[in-house]
Amino acid sequence: MSKKRVFSGTITANKQKCENCDNKDKCTHNDQIITAFSILLDCEGFYYVFRKLEKLDEKPKLCGDVEKLKKEMEEYEKAHENIPFLSPPLVTNGALALELAMKFLIFKENKEFECGHNLEVLFSQIPDVHSKLLKEKIYKEVHQNEETFNANIKNIANLFMDYRYFFEHESVGYSNFFTDLVHIVCDYALSMKEDLSNRIDEMD
Repeated sequence: MSKKRVFSGTITANKQKCENCDNKDKCTHNDQIITAFSILLDCEGFYYVFRKLEKLDEKPKLCGDVEKLKKEMEEYEKAHENIPFLSPPLVTNGALALELAMKFLIFKENKEFECGHNLEVLFSQIPDVHSKLLKEKIYKEVHQNEETFNANIKNIANLFMDYRYFFEHESVGYSNFFTDLVHIVCDYALSMKEDLSNRIDEMD
């Protein structure tokens, strides 16, 4: 069995030139901050596209007035006549944003992460300092408990792979659990962007 590939950042300093430099540790530390920030920027871009697609694809909801819903559905269908099937890019962008948010949280604490797209595996690797807070939020806002959460994240573990080529599968789908998880984890990770940006600005 081949060993899992691990990403530990891109060191910008010339290793041979800087081998005996007294500031080598500081440079490595700064490089890790810059790498973490870059992962977060990558996450932010895919999350932005996901939210735009989510808004564009949002269907009218029943709020007690059936006639109003019928009218809104007619307007929705007319407005979307020339818009392509958006589920694959919606899910792919959301899954990749979620993946990058989790890899950021792992890298921020561990200075490395295991390469791969499996969302269940990545969530299990998020350090406790973040995973405990995320689980509390998920359990409360998405109405989950440990059992349902474990079952649901297992069900969406390979969405990025599945939706890139959804036509290869007999059936593929996702639930509100997935979209809620994307929002919660990405918003949590992106809440750290300003602090990282300030730390980069303070570098010598």
